[in-house]
Amino acid sequence: MDRCPAALPTDHTPCAGPAAVTVLDADNAGADGCEHHAARLLAALDRGHVFALPDAPAGAAHRVFKAATPQDVRLHRLADALVPLPATPS
Repeated sequence: MDRCPAALPTDHTPCAGPAAVTVLDADNAGADGCEHHAARLLAALDRGHVFALPDAPAGAAHRVFKAATPQDVRLHRLADALVPLPATPS
């Protein structure tokens, strides 16, 4: 099963439902995602925003915002979050 565009390459967890929100970075680049992955992406962004998609369940953007806890690494652009990290040698 495909994962939503908001799922970070390092996050191997499954989606928690259909895409419900759009996460935007400070430059307004965005990715639609399920509430689970959108919260993780929003937490990784510096000055990110979240907006509910038109057919989202009531309160989806609010739940994502509340679930997004800051991470150790803060990214300024969505592109920085979605570029896969190079593989480390075993």
